[in-house]
Amino acid sequence: MKTIKIFGIVIIVLLLALSMTFFGCDNDSTNNNDVIIVCLGDSLTAGYGATTPSVDDKSKSYPAYLQKTTNISVINSGVSGNTTTQGLARVDSDVLSYNPNIVIILLGANDVFSGIPISMSQNNLQNIINKIDNGNRKIYLAKPYTDVIATALSISSDTITQYNNMFFTLATSSSNITLINDIWDGIWGIHMSDIIHPNAKGYEIMADNIYNVIKPYLESIK
Repeated sequence: MKTIKIFGIVIIVLLLALSMTFFGCDNDSTNNNDVIIVCLGDSLTAGYGATTPSVDDKSKSYPAYLQKTTNISVINSGVSGNTTTQGLARVDSDVLSYNPNIVIILLGANDVFSGIPISMSQNNLQNIINKIDNGNRKIYLAKPYTDVIATALSISSDTITQYNNMFFTLATSSSNITLINDIWDGIWGIHMSDIIHPNAKGYEIMADNIYNVIKPYLESIK
């Protein structure tokens, strides 16, 4: 009789374990192993300066923190120094090859520093969007500058106005795009490794800022 009771308890434990496996546990983070997020960007995506000056540390980048927060596979396709032209050249190999459900684009800062015409930046970003947008894929377009940052970096108000307008225009080019307007909230001037890159804490905050924007979509596809 004692053996039968023990066997019964074991069966119950196994059934509970199986139910947790199939149905999951409700928590604040999305848990969907079928979802893939790709982050296409430059040094702000690659984790430049997170722990060591002038060095990329993808383990402390915003995509790494975003993966921890969401419990979703997040691919870091950031390359330091990339302009929108270089980002466009990498779309097939560094984005589409993963067949992602969600793509976060954070490019354009280096275009300003390199003096690339805004019309060319817009054309490159639009081509990136066109290549990624298959009708079902969700795209987030992150704007790397705010007015405060532009002033701190001595970027002319006219340039930043045109730049911001460019991002707002691009964000309306497809119903699958959502603009991430401010990635710098709580970071700028506080959690910086240098004048233009966050430190590890800054990238963690950046990940939270981005997560707050993409969270509604993640919850909708649970």
